[in-house]
Amino acid sequence: MASVVILAGIPGCTEKEIDPSVQTTSLDDRKACTLFYHGKIFTGEGRAEAIGVCGSTIAFVGHARDFRERRYDTVDLGGRTVVPGIDDAHAHVLGIPGTRLNTGDFVPGPGPALDEVKDIVRRGTTAHPPGTWLVVTVGEAILADPDATRFALDPEAPDHPVVLRSWTGHGTVINTQAMRTLGISETEPDPFGGRYVRVAGSNVLDGVVQEYAEHLLNRRLFERTSDAELVASYRAFAERAVRVGYTSIQDIPLGLTRERAAKILSMASLPIRVRSICFPLTVDEACDRQWPAGTSPSGKTSLSGLKWITDGTPLERNAFLEEPYADAPDFRGVFNFSDTALRAMLRRSLRGEGGKEDREQPIFHTVGDGALDDVLDAARSFGAKAWRGRRFRIEHGDLIFPRHFAALRSIGATVVQNPLHLALPDLMHERLGPVRASTMQPLRSLLERGIGLAFGTDSIGAVASPWLDMYFATTHPTHPSEAISLEQALVAYTRGAAYVEFADHEKGTLAPGMLADFAVLSQDIFRAPPEDLPSTTSVLTVVDGQIVWDSGEIAR
Repeated sequence: MASVVILAGIPGCTEKEIDPSVQTTSLDDRKACTLFYHGKIFTGEGRAEAIGVCGSTIAFVGHARDFRERRYDTVDLGGRTVVPGIDDAHAHVLGIPGTRLNTGDFVPGPGPALDEVKDIVRRGTTAHPPGTWLVVTVGEAILADPDATRFALDPEAPDHPVVLRSWTGHGTVINTQAMRTLGISETEPDPFGGRYVRVAGSNVLDGVVQEYAEHLLNRRLFERTSDAELVASYRAFAERAVRVGYTSIQDIPLGLTRERAAKILSMASLPIRVRSICFPLTVDEACDRQWPAGTSPSGKTSLSGLKWITDGTPLERNAFLEEPYADAPDFRGVFNFSDTALRAMLRRSLRGEGGKEDREQPIFHTVGDGALDDVLDAARSFGAKAWRGRRFRIEHGDLIFPRHFAALRSIGATVVQNPLHLALPDLMHERLGPVRASTMQPLRSLLERGIGLAFGTDSIGAVASPWLDMYFATTHPTHPSEAISLEQALVAYTRGAAYVEFADHEKGTLAPGMLADFAVLSQDIFRAPPEDLPSTTSVLTVVDGQIVWDSGEIAR
């Protein structure tokens, strides 16, 4: 029977009815072919019972009884649910280098307070020799504490460089030994797009580091990290990712130049697809899309996109707002760039690195509504036609309001949201007040108004579960009326994510001619209670027609 599925947030896609029994192409006798059958297959456009795979592509989607070819092996899926491979549209494979002294199991909570952090650091200094970089994951409890400075950390770790890093990636505290080790002076000038907080009434740094100063810190730390260590980090990430159903990652390597990121990816030879997005630390830092000489990239890796971070987050009150914070009525946050720099970034995307043929996709992290206003105003000043086909990306967009919808549509923008952001209703009410908190973070409204939607985890240095994200997207703790269906959330994590990397013609759905990237799940997500979604894993993950993860639960 044909199925009807509402596709979420992909321009040009509406309700589509398919008949799985006719979704077939001829098999290629020169390639190994496998029929995966007896499954509950969500194709992204409908339902099917079997998938025929030849080589790296899908040859057949439908019901096993309609499969007429002879040359194939078979895999009985045992009635399990199959989905297109999950594509994390916004991930950071690399975390900050160093010895981690705690876990982020408190996320998205406030995290350890200063006294607990000092105790963690003190114990870390006794367990690790002097000179070891000690890293503590923190949250709002540290970011909101004016006493959380290098002067509080120095007595606990005079001989160890220490980094307190917020789980959001926005908000860092370093001690004096870390400053010395990295060559940061007591009166270091602020870098492009970033800030060092200073002792009141002086030019002396207090150890609090914000925005592009944090990313410069990452860059300096990764310059001290060997290629072999970075390759190992990418391989470990990929090994964990396939176990929850990822087949693609769009990586934003915050600490690497484009050239080094390309080199590491070439060396890693990962089993999953990786798009590496350039994150320059100045307006004119090189982002060459050509692979460096001497590298041998696999067919599953690509280089494209220009990422800029315009503001921080409400957690540390650096998201740039149109109106002040409810709990800090004299402060609106900070926009990281001048108007001149912002327009130069947009011109760079339009001009390309080496001409129009190399024009880069514009990707803007904008959390606050003030930041979004500035980006949209600057983009529209170039004319809507300038962005036609560029698939303009707004990352996060937590404070998108209805007044932004027309402007987003005019430049063809897609919002790449991270549903974990939806899980902080109490903090958002405190920071923003009830009116803004009750109307922020739209999902359903974006789809209803034809604005594209894709999902990513915004994970940093660890694999985060897309199924936890889908739970938050379907419940939306901050703004329940904006919750979407599970199918819409799944499409945002598959076809929507493929769309924002210009790859929806080859992945994101399961159909003849598409790449054979899919995951067989540990439970039927369409029947499971919402609270059980986060426990979902993959029992069999296929990339390019090859099984890259097998839990052993499916007989072959």
